[in-house]
Amino acid sequence: MRQRIDKNFQKRFGGRITVSFADRPLPPTERKAQNETLCSAIAEVMAGILKREPTDAELLGVEDISAKKHRRKK
Repeated sequence: MRQRIDKNFQKRFGGRITVSFADRPLPPTERKAQNETLCSAIAEVMAGILKREPTDAELLGVEDISAKKHRRKK
């Protein structure tokens, strides 16, 4: 199963993205800082896609954002 995932990842991103895993777990303080950075980055990406600030339900995945229709300005 792992080989299939790696092959699919390489097929989609073809060397443009590299993934590296830590040799050992991060200390709790560093893990918390990393999680906060990742959360803010995800919120910024979603804000860019939605062109507004996402709600808490959207950030948590409770509310589906893929089904929302976008209105075009005339």
